[in-house]
Amino acid sequence: MAKTAHEALLCVRNLTVEFATEAGIVTAVDRVSFDLYAGEILALVGESGCGKSATALALLRLIADPPGRIAGGEIRFRNQELLSADDATVRDIRGNRIAMIFQEPMTSLNPVYTIGRQLGEPLELHKNLRGDSLLAKCLALLESVNIPEPRQRLQSYPHQFSGGMRQRMMIAMGMSCDPDIVIADEPTTALDVTIQAQLLELLQAQVANRRAALLLITHNLGVVARYADRVNVMYAGRVVESTTADEIYRAPRHPYTIGLLRSVPRLDQPISEKLLPIEGQPPNPLDLPSGCAFHPRCPFAIDKCRAEAPVLTRDANGHAVACWVDVRA
Repeated sequence: MAKTAHEALLCVRNLTVEFATEAGIVTAVDRVSFDLYAGEILALVGESGCGKSATALALLRLIADPPGRIAGGEIRFRNQELLSADDATVRDIRGNRIAMIFQEPMTSLNPVYTIGRQLGEPLELHKNLRGDSLLAKCLALLESVNIPEPRQRLQSYPHQFSGGMRQRMMIAMGMSCDPDIVIADEPTTALDVTIQAQLLELLQAQVANRRAALLLITHNLGVVARYADRVNVMYAGRVVESTTADEIYRAPRHPYTIGLLRSVPRLDQPISEKLLPIEGQPPNPLDLPSGCAFHPRCPFAIDKCRAEAPVLTRDANGHAVACWVDVRA
């Protein structure tokens, strides 16, 4: 049965985020729309600066104002409009119904508080757990993310954990209140490949066991291929292609997506196959080119690309692309 917006846990429509700089207004997220469903993993993919993290922070109204602001759009969680909701409502949802695992745990964890104190705080706030019940839940959470000797580790401080253990701790905190949605912003940055795989498998299992939805922000296309159900490819603050992960690899339709795939090694290609980097640099957000923002770097660009920005158009199979050129031809 086809999914509908009414079944989605999260509906985002025309989300726009702006930042005021000395040089002018930067539109970091430009009319982004997507849905997120229970039990699925949706990946946001793109180069640094394309708007992935700003999108995630906006979902929880964590954009610092000033200099940033959510300039428009709708964010509906289980039919609750978040942008117009009062602060108390958002605080109740944040960390409880929608949790976020941040990119670098060492900057997210407080160095002067123990792991137990920080793990227990959301449980005290949202679940009203105290005493033995709180301790039992904290121990169970650490055990669920494979932290050895959990009772002793509750008394440890963040600097006494390895990088992998700190990230496991962040996963445990994110899942502590059994959220409906988990947002993971580059959750395995700076970790070695083996630990990355372990953590992603763990995060995937945690989400599946709780029938939650995962919004996975990454630039690693290997991670997308292995874990994501659907993919939104972002460029210059906009979604330029949206479809299933299988379709992205089988038949990409946006030149930027094709460029990303050609620039990374793939197991289904010969070892002798050369990697082809995308020429040029991402555009200056203060001085975006006219028309399609990708056209200065696009080998398929035509005159219409330079004159008019394409609209994200979805076909009958749900594959959406914002491009004037049919690269399949």
